[in-house]
Amino acid sequence: MKKASIICASLLLGICLLGSCGKGASDDKQPAQKTTVKKTKKKVDKDIFFYTSQHRKDKFQPTEPKLGFTDQILSINDNEFKGNENIQEVFVSPKIEHIAPSAFEDCKNLTAVHYGGAMKVLNDYAFRGCSSLKSLDVDVYTVGLSTYEGCSSLESVKFGDHLWWIREKAFAGCTSLKRLLLGITLEKLEDDAFAECTAIEEYSVPQAMKNRLFGIFNECPKVKTIYILSTEYFNVPKNCTPNPNCTLYVPDAFLKQFQGDAEWAKFAAVKPLSETKYYTAEGFWKK
Repeated sequence: MKKASIICASLLLGICLLGSCGKGASDDKQPAQKTTVKKTKKKVDKDIFFYTSQHRKDKFQPTEPKLGFTDQILSINDNEFKGNENIQEVFVSPKIEHIAPSAFEDCKNLTAVHYGGAMKVLNDYAFRGCSSLKSLDVDVYTVGLSTYEGCSSLESVKFGDHLWWIREKAFAGCTSLKRLLLGITLEKLEDDAFAECTAIEEYSVPQAMKNRLFGIFNECPKVKTIYILSTEYFNVPKNCTPNPNCTLYVPDAFLKQFQGDAEWAKFAAVKPLSETKYYTAEGFWKK
């Protein structure tokens, strides 16, 4: 019996060493598991039709709703897609810096244009009559004559850091335009650039435009917000009638001067630009 007990004990010890009792020691010798990282590829919209120099040579008109451009295309030519009612969305590559006159004129189903980089010129009539276009967000130097005239669905316009010149009737007849966000760089604004834009609710006033924009939108009854972009304090322009329903945002450095002026104080409130989601305390774009 004693011998049998010794044999049983030996067997149990062997099982323990090979099994659960030796598990920790065995795991220490296991190689570390490899962590697999999923590589995510940038999603490419396969529905975009890419226009090439050969298409241009053949004077081919796209029938697909989404239009892009290969790197061979460095500008969009005069009348190139004029009257094309198939195009609904345009993706402008960073290589393109110029859109020529009437390039997309009367593309009545065009709803959106996406810009890959800064533009030098959006030329005369380039998007005139694009009555379905809803918004514009572009960094451009010059907007030509009647470029967006008659874009009756356009609600929001935002320009980048380089805007310098907006020409005559550029946005005439944009009767749905509510938001106009200009940069501090604007220097030239021609007559009737915003004729019939009576739905404006918010807009910015670069210092060089203080005697123009206040006059243009003075009679817009829906204005609720005005952003003054200035490097100095100035008195209420003669063509500005303070709106008791409108909030004025001014550069932080001149806040007390604006608030302390009896005429500016006739606005509903005078607040610092730094509180806006668009502009810094100095009147530059927030990044």
